[in-house]
Formats: sequence, structure tokens, C-alpha cells
Amino acid sequence: MTTELSILDTDELENYFHVLTAQIGPIPFHLESSLNIGVEVFTLSEGFGLSTTTLQSLWCHSVRTGYLASLIAKHQQVDQCSVWQAFVGGLLHDIGMVIFLAQQPQVFMAVVDLAQCRGQELGTIEKNILGTTHGESGTQFLAHWGVPLEIQTIVTFHDQPFQVPHSGFCPLTAVFIANVLEGGGIAQDADGVLGWESEAYLLRLGIWDDLPRWQGWMREISHLSV
Repeated sequence: MTTELSILDTDELENYFHVLTAQIGPIPFHLESSLNIGVEVFTLSEGFGLSTTTLQSLWCHSVRTGYLASLIAKHQQVDQCSVWQAFVGGLLHDIGMVIFLAQQPQVFMAVVDLAQCRGQELGTIEKNILGTTHGESGTQFLAHWGVPLEIQTIVTFHDQPFQVPHSGFCPLTAVFIANVLEGGGIAQDADGVLGWESEAYLLRLGIWDDLPRWQGWMREISHLSV
């Protein structure tokens, strides 16, 4: 894994990366390449004059979402590759926001503010004003660079995993849960709270009772990162 960020702290990412490597084994090459692409996107975004606070918030949220997602996936005893998919998918899930911020920062932040003021899902407002969501935009970018389809699916549907047919737990599930529980970033609708549709999704997969455990892990991550 290569990290060359200047204004963004990479220590947390590197620590999580090494912990996972020690616990489950090395990251598959194709996923490490995807991880490096994500880091490179954040690196390049520093040159677009974006708000340092905004970029740092998005970076921190992405890193912690990836790590929590990997812990959740590991707890579900999925295979090594799936745990790494959760980690990489979590890091990349909001990459479309970075792209929007680089292309049209004022417009995108206005969209974020509008979604929060109206109490509507960000994706709905993005679709109406920008013509696409940050998930779709991020996926289109990653597809161009040959990122695996599994990661593309996570990025596209990280806010609405119930739109993808699957009968059991998968890396997408882990990223969805971690994204909500982390509750940070620059445009989090739920702020750590799961709505009825999300609750129904977790109940259907038989993992609703594990939620308190995952919430505790998120508190530990936040405490250790302070």
C-alpha cells in the first residue's frame, strides 16, 4: 500500500492495514491496486483548492468506515478476500463525493446543504440536480480504472444495499452498516441511526442482534483515534 498524502493523516489507515494483514493475511493484489487508486484520488484532490476541513472529514470517515466494515465482515467469518473487499469498499464508498468536490465544489456543497435542510436522502437531491449520485459517479470513475466489479457494486449501493439481490451477508452489507454507524463525513443522512428499511434489511439477514456489538466497536475506534 502506498500513501503520499500531505494534509491528510495516513497513520490511521496504515495502522488498520497492518492490523488486518497480521490477522487475516495479505491483501490480494487486485484489491491493493484499488486501494492505491483511492488514496491517489484523495492525493490529487489536494491540488484543487478544496476546503482542508471538508477533505479531512471525508478522508477520516472513509478510513474508519473501511476498518469497521472489515471488522464486521471478519466477525461474520467470511473469507479473507471478502474481508479485504469490505475494507477497500469502505475506503472508496464516498469517492464520488471527492470527484464532485473536485469538479464543482460549490454546487455539490449546496446540494449537501439542501439535502440536510429538507431532511431528504442525499442521493435523491443529487439525482435531481446533478443528474447522478455520488455512488454512481464514483463507480463510473472506478470502472474506468479497472476496479473489480465487487468494489463497484459496494460504491454504487453503499446507501441502499437492499436494491441488490442477495440472500446473505456480503461485503456490501458490512460497508452499509459501517457507513451508517461511523456517522461522519460531510453528508451523512442517518448520523449513526438506522431507519426502518435498514432495520428490515438486517432482520432479513439475521444479523440485527449483532448491532450493539458493532456500535461498541465504532465507539472504540473513535476513542482510540482521538
